[in-house]
Amino acid sequence: MRPGDRPPARVLVVDDLKGVRQVLLSVLTKAGYEVLEADNGQACLDLIRAEAPDAVLCDIRMPGLDGFEVLERAASLDPDLPVVMVTAYGDVDTAVDAMHKGAYHYLSKPFHHAEVLAVVERAVERRRLSREVRSLHERLDHLAPLADVLGTSPPMQQLLEQLEGVAPSELAVLVAGEEGSGKEQVARAIHARSPRRHGPFVAVDCGAVPAEFLEAELFGHERGAFAGADRQRPGQAELAAGGTLYLDDVGALPLGAQSRLLRLVDERRVERVGGDEEIPTDVRVVAATAVELRELVAGQLFRADLLERLSAAVLVIPPLRERPDDIVFLLKRLLDAATRELGKKVQGPTPETLDLLLAHPWPGNLRELRHVVRRAVLLAGRRIEPSHLALTPPAAEPATEPVADPGEPGLSLAERRRRAVARVEAHAIADALRRVGGDKRQAAKTLGISTRTLNAKAKQYKLQATGETGP
Repeated sequence: MRPGDRPPARVLVVDDLKGVRQVLLSVLTKAGYEVLEADNGQACLDLIRAEAPDAVLCDIRMPGLDGFEVLERAASLDPDLPVVMVTAYGDVDTAVDAMHKGAYHYLSKPFHHAEVLAVVERAVERRRLSREVRSLHERLDHLAPLADVLGTSPPMQQLLEQLEGVAPSELAVLVAGEEGSGKEQVARAIHARSPRRHGPFVAVDCGAVPAEFLEAELFGHERGAFAGADRQRPGQAELAAGGTLYLDDVGALPLGAQSRLLRLVDERRVERVGGDEEIPTDVRVVAATAVELRELVAGQLFRADLLERLSAAVLVIPPLRERPDDIVFLLKRLLDAATRELGKKVQGPTPETLDLLLAHPWPGNLRELRHVVRRAVLLAGRRIEPSHLALTPPAAEPATEPVADPGEPGLSLAERRRRAVARVEAHAIADALRRVGGDKRQAAKTLGISTRTLNAKAKQYKLQATGETGP
């Protein structure tokens, strides 16, 4: 990609030999790229965190961290970042091995300038397309009803009602829930339903950014603020101006960053690291946590006044294990999506498999369910069997003791399953009837069942032709 309407792409060159770096710097700069340099693997990783390059050219043979280690760690920092491995002539087998481990491509020394430019241009274009695809998925997620993503059970309906009341306001919101429960989806739904929906939604995972970089990442830094700060950079809070700043794992914030965040929430101002000027920043903060922040306050790891400000409105996502109706509902949705994506015809789980799914405690919540369903569809034939499941311990077998459903104590696992399936089945039939204006034959065709079966089910669940329940 050459400079045009877009800003120049940023390429990071990593080699312990200065002469090699100078050759690549000259070639790429003349072609219009912005070039960053690193002479070792650790410096490369630091620049990936700080500068977010569009592509990396990395030598394989380096002292300290070699190219393979850099490749692995770079993937954890930025999964979409294309890394091109640089190798000596005659060492092509090693470069091919690197491609099997995730490298985008390789270049052999000595370089042919045209080849360098062609590989870099393709890598940068791939980076651009990856970002566009991710942005498209995010926009589609905004359009999807939150109930379809997280569930339709009474606890989730109550959460959605609370969300609808909070979203139009300017209040800071704290979203609490276990890992994988859908906190970011809730935050995006708040943003999409707010007056700020046309502004940016900027997400920062506080637990994924090293503590020493987190303050500068969030609030920006001035030139010379610390080693390697060779230019002024705005932080994510400034980039979110006019929109929403989402802070996942907010409990991981160091105390210094907490002070700056308190000022942002209270005064809508930020002060960059190394600066003394307060910059007005019109942003709404939505924070999320999977831990009990009051315990961090008691341990003097989190500011009590910041917790108070962030808790102006609190939304709590119930864990999936407390919502058996949603397990069955989401299972159907995820199965439909996985079968379309993978091009397979899988009818669904066997009764024994469904028992396992309902008995499982789902420590990873929705994220785990999504992973389990996709893997099962990959392995399954016509039906999903217990052997196709990859459930995290301890639920390797269905519970043998009766398991109580919230609000319905004493129900056996079989009764939980029967009721959950019945509720979801009734919902599916009612929805199909509504979509086709009450035409039972067409609704049956949509559901893949006979008209006779649909009539029997509609009578069982007291559904009218319109899909509404009967008197």
